[in-house]
Amino acid sequence: MPRMLSLVYKSLWIILIQFSFCLADSQSPLIKLNEVETGMLLVEDDQEGFYYEIPKLKTDVKIKIDGMVASATVDQMFTNDGEIPIEAIYVFPLPEEAAIYEMQMLIGNRLIESEVKKKAEAKKIYTKAKKEGKRASLTEQERPNIFTNSVANIMPGDTIIVRLKYVDHVRYTNGVFSLRFPTVVGPRYIPGKVVTGYSGSGWSYDTDQVEDASRITPPVLLHGAETGNSVSLVVDLNAGLDIESVQSITHTVDVEKTGTGKRIISLSKGVDIPNRDFVLEYKIKQGHEPKAALFSAQKGNDSYFMLMAVPNSDETENDRLPKEMIYIIDISGSMKGASIRQAKSSLETAIRQLDEKDHFNIVAFNDSYHTFSAQTVKAGKDNKQIAYMFIRNLKAEGGTEVLSALNEGMHQAQSSSAVSMIFLITDGSVGNETRILQAINNKLGNARLFPIGIGSAPNSFLLRKAAEQGRGTFTYISSPREVEEKMMNLLKKIDSPVLTNIHLSIDGEVDLVPKSVPDLFKGEPLLIFGKSADLNNKKVTLTGRTQEGIISLEMPIITDTGKDNPAISTLWARKKISGLMNEYRLGDKSVKEDIVSMAIDHRLITKFTSFVAVENLIVNPKHDLASLAIPVDLPQGWDYEAVFGNPDAYKMRTASLNGDEIQLKQKKMKLPQTATSYPLQFILGLLLIGLSEVLTRFFFRREK
Repeated sequence: MPRMLSLVYKSLWIILIQFSFCLADSQSPLIKLNEVETGMLLVEDDQEGFYYEIPKLKTDVKIKIDGMVASATVDQMFTNDGEIPIEAIYVFPLPEEAAIYEMQMLIGNRLIESEVKKKAEAKKIYTKAKKEGKRASLTEQERPNIFTNSVANIMPGDTIIVRLKYVDHVRYTNGVFSLRFPTVVGPRYIPGKVVTGYSGSGWSYDTDQVEDASRITPPVLLHGAETGNSVSLVVDLNAGLDIESVQSITHTVDVEKTGTGKRIISLSKGVDIPNRDFVLEYKIKQGHEPKAALFSAQKGNDSYFMLMAVPNSDETENDRLPKEMIYIIDISGSMKGASIRQAKSSLETAIRQLDEKDHFNIVAFNDSYHTFSAQTVKAGKDNKQIAYMFIRNLKAEGGTEVLSALNEGMHQAQSSSAVSMIFLITDGSVGNETRILQAINNKLGNARLFPIGIGSAPNSFLLRKAAEQGRGTFTYISSPREVEEKMMNLLKKIDSPVLTNIHLSIDGEVDLVPKSVPDLFKGEPLLIFGKSADLNNKKVTLTGRTQEGIISLEMPIITDTGKDNPAISTLWARKKISGLMNEYRLGDKSVKEDIVSMAIDHRLITKFTSFVAVENLIVNPKHDLASLAIPVDLPQGWDYEAVFGNPDAYKMRTASLNGDEIQLKQKKMKLPQTATSYPLQFILGLLLIGLSEVLTRFFFRREK
């Protein structure tokens, strides 16, 4: 019996030794410093000198345009080239007015459909699947133009594709159709005091003014270092009418004619760095410009429609009313370089067009603001010359305290009996959008606000919403060669008689969005979405006020120029939710349930709903997982030091061409507690070996 016990414990000793080495070896594939290869993007583990390799992201975009509707498929490819399971977290942009209605997860030849759930419920499902060792993906909205994809349990050698589908409408202004696709979330200025807690994976802490700051500030590499991320993009254009010209003002593209009114547009290089918005513009042949177009679709018992109407413009000259122009210009660090040059050129162009009977002032802001004059001044020759000198001496540096400057501009706009108009010239790279929109709603009064987006990746959600609430228009200037043309078009708009106090009526009972129609300017289309039981023989009546009095325009809907499009119901729901979100931001929290109900009914991602997809297969039974935030490229033309200054050293590193380390900056890039526990398991293994040795010696003595 003692001999048998001895054999048992010897066997146990051998098993424990093997088990301990399995524990030690199973979690050893961390990269050591001497194993770093050129091109690797690494994050340091809690063990100094050990690193995880961050995956590079490939994005493939396909957009199909039919008439006024754009349908897009965006594939994000997450590949794990390392030797341990990972969770990848990627913060990315999409068009701010797009309706994202589908997310799918593709693993090899398997396609996993998603569910739309309340945000907290979707997060709970994802977290449970992650802990169980199942592949899962979660898509969340941080802002209408910022989203987060989290993908759990990407095993070594895996490539998981997260596919997003959305619909949007094509913009039309002054005879030009335009489509814009953003590729990078630019660094946001985060005001406020740091609060306890850290909700995301970004470089900023959450603050009392931007409670989700860490969720909208993806890691950025130092001094323009490239992440290795890439984007490919193809547009299949079917304008429905003869096309005069097609161009991209941001990228070099190849254009292939495939039929009348049809083109295939693709990036000339095939792939590009995702560091700027892609903008496509096209014109149709003169004489074919739409005066009214209706696109409709049936869903259940309801008819949905999108109406674009361009009222006939009166070309006769009218007496030009004196204006009071207040120009608010962003001179923060994110504007350094090409952006500040565009902004200053835009401002000089605007002032040059003023008449002597006009008044103006300039408010420049970064960490604080300063004004050209204590109050508005006459736009005489001498004042203009002094203003040009003031503008040319502006330098881009510091933070982006837009709210205080905007408050000053709106305050000055109330001090005159003239028609007050505010030009806000900025990239909009701030995180406190809600506070800014609340201020516009509360303090703008009868003035009009015209945001002008500058640079390669402006915050178009904020600027478009500011224009909507400010009863103005949003102008985007992406290139220096556009400054003169875009500014002159904007100035012509505000010189034209403004149609205000607009009321739109359509025969029968119709649920229209937006409820409140914004002011209409010459060359600007009226875009309305609606839901009705019947669209036949509808007639639109538009009434409003010009400087000459009340006018009424009757626009019959020409239904035979329309096209049935199933995306219309989705776009209507997206616009309806956008209107409800306006009320939510302004303090009416009771609309939240309406938003959630409509989002789930139409399968839409919102602030309160998310997509979640789970593969019903356990692929990571050990549940060890490294959570890695994928960094993004600095927007083209931005200056890293001007944006970030000299923050604390981040924990991301990469290999340079000569193999030396480059210290990069990614604040608080730290692996969570779910990361590998190799040191603990190694120690546990040694303890088990020691215990087995003690037990063996004890029983050997008893046997003797």
